Amino acid sequence: MKRILSLLALALALAAGAAGADDFPRQPIRIIVPFAPGTAADTVARVVAEELRISLAQPVLLEHRPGATGLVGIGSLAQAPADGYTIGLGIEATHVTIPLVRKKVAYDPLNDFTPLTLAVRTTMAIAVNPDVVQVKDLPGLLQAAKTRAGGVTFGTMGEGSPQQLIGELLKQRTGARFEHVPYAGSAAAIEDLLAGKVGMVITPLATVAGHQDKLRIIAVADATRVANFPDVQAIAETLPGVVVTGWAGFFAPAKLAPALAKKLSAAIAAALRKPAVMEALRKRSMEPAASSPEEFRELLKAELSYWAPVVEKAHMQKVD
Repeated sequence: MKRILSLLALALALAAGAAGADDFPRQPIRIIVPFAPGTAADTVARVVAEELRISLAQPVLLEHRPGATGLVGIGSLAQAPADGYTIGLGIEATHVTIPLVRKKVAYDPLNDFTPLTLAVRTTMAIAVNPDVVQVKDLPGLLQAAKTRAGGVTFGTMGEGSPQQLIGELLKQRTGARFEHVPYAGSAAAIEDLLAGKVGMVITPLATVAGHQDKLRIIAVADATRVANFPDVQAIAETLPGVVVTGWAGFFAPAKLAPALAKKLSAAIAAALRKPAVMEALRKRSMEPAASSPEEFRELLKAELSYWAPVVEKAHMQKVD
C-alpha cells in the first residue's frame, strides 16, 4: 500500500508540474549573475535575458550578486525557491574547481541545482611577458620553469580557479616549477603581467588578445589551435590529453519540476542559437554551446572526476 501511495504521489507531482508548465511563466523571471556588470558572465546573461523576454513574454531581470569568485551568487541560487522564476549562471569555477579545492562551500555543485543548459565555451590561454620570461613557445616555457631559480610565477583570476588547476596540471605532467599568484580577477593578473610583476598568466584568451603588442600568447588549452591565432600552439601538441575549456551555463535550484526545467532549457537553448546572440557572444570570444540538461549534468560529473585527482595530488584542498 505504501508503494502504491508513493507512486500515486509521484504521478500527481509530475502531473502538477506539467500543468504548471503550460502557462509558465506568469510573472517576471530573475537571473542571478554571480559576477559584476561588464564581465563575460554578465554578457551571456544579458543577451539571453533579452531573447527570453521576447519568447516567454515576461520581463527577465538580472540580479548581480558578485563575491568570492561567484560563490555568493551561486549560494543564493541554491537557496531560492524551485519554481522556475529564479535561475542563475554558473561557471566551471563555481561548480567544479572551487568546490573541489574548498572543503567548506555552502552548496553541493551537483545535488543543489537543476542543470538547464550549457551556454558558452571559452578558450584558455597561457601568455608571458617576454621581457620577464624570454620564451616563444610552450616547450621553451617548460624548460625555463625547470631551470630558472624559483621557476616561473603565474597569475590567475583567483585561488581555486580552473586557471590555477591548469598550472597545477602542467607541474604534475612535466615537473616544471610554477608558482601560483592569485588575483581578484583576470584584469588584475594581466595588469601585473604587463608591469613585469609575474612572468605569465593563465587566463581566458579574450582577456589577453588585445595586449599582443606587449605580451606573447604561447599556448591555448583547446584540443586544437584557434582559427584567429593559427601560430599559437595547443597545449595538447606538447602534452597530449591536456585539453581544458572554460564554460558558463544556466542552472535552477534543485528539485525543479521536470516540465519546467524542460521548458526553460529549450527557451534558453533557442536564445543561444539566435544569430544576433551568437554574434554578440563571439565578439567576446565565447562560443555558444547549448546542450540538453542531461548533457550538462554529465559534463559536470566528468569535470569533477577529471580535476579531483589533480587537486588531491597537489594537496590544494583547504578548510576555509
